[in-house]
Amino acid sequence: MTEKKMYHFLVALALGILLVLPLGCSKTGEQQAEEKGTIEKMTDQAAETAVKKIRTPQDKARATQSLGDERLEEMDKALQKQ
Repeated sequence: MTEKKMYHFLVALALGILLVLPLGCSKTGEQQAEEKGTIEKMTDQAAETAVKKIRTPQDKARATQSLGDERLEEMDKALQKQ
């Protein structure tokens, strides 16, 4: 091959690679929507876990408070009977 032909061949090859490369890496709208769906699912799961971790101690505290209130009422009733 002559020098000019080699140069044209390399330029054509480089252009071909540059044109094909983005096509292989691009995502379709459906793939992007799937990715967003996955991220939203993970976010929702993390939020749900956080809410559960916050609510569990609060629920336990309310239950304990309720038991304490019931005991106080029973003690008051017992004292009033005497």
